[in-house]
Amino acid sequence: MSTFLRCENGHRWNPASRRFAHATTAPDRCPYCSVTVSITAEEASAPANLPEPIFIASDLWNPERIHAMAIYCSDGRFGEAFDEFCHQKLKIPRYDRFAVPGGPAWINPSVTAAQDLYRSARAQLDFLVKVHDLERIVLITHSPCAFYAEHLQKSPHECLEAQFSDTHTAAQRLRLWFPKIQVEGYLAHRDERAISFHPIPT
Repeated sequence: MSTFLRCENGHRWNPASRRFAHATTAPDRCPYCSVTVSITAEEASAPANLPEPIFIASDLWNPERIHAMAIYCSDGRFGEAFDEFCHQKLKIPRYDRFAVPGGPAWINPSVTAAQDLYRSARAQLDFLVKVHDLERIVLITHSPCAFYAEHLQKSPHECLEAQFSDTHTAAQRLRLWFPKIQVEGYLAHRDERAISFHPIPT
């Protein structure tokens, strides 16, 4: 069971989160607006009329958040490699995922067709950073990428400049939006069947 605090202005947070470990406000005050808070408890339970399960996952539920999120393309062929990289190299198991076509392009679109995606991404990231107590965001762009090839009408190699630029500027923009969050960028490059990961200066 997770216990949350909620103030009369609608702010809601987990007092056990590391984000509020050194809060300067009193324990009975909202860290956002300083008004008195009330305690509410939330506990997940299965509805009585839920159908019988057809599959039960072997991995048990772990309520501890990692406070990290990866933003990458939704191409499922790269999914296992993304997980392996994040789990084994970056040491962020159970990381939050923001998987969309083009990945970091949603935060800094270099293609006109992606301008509307920017507004949607900002709204969702605001929500996730606040509610999931994010402290680290990993940006991963991959090559070849159909999103860039389609919108730029260029070869995979010719798209790399735009992908590097988008990832770099997306990282800068995220730091502007969320100054306390660590941001880093990487390229996942496919060479035949091997997928390698390379840092992108941000």
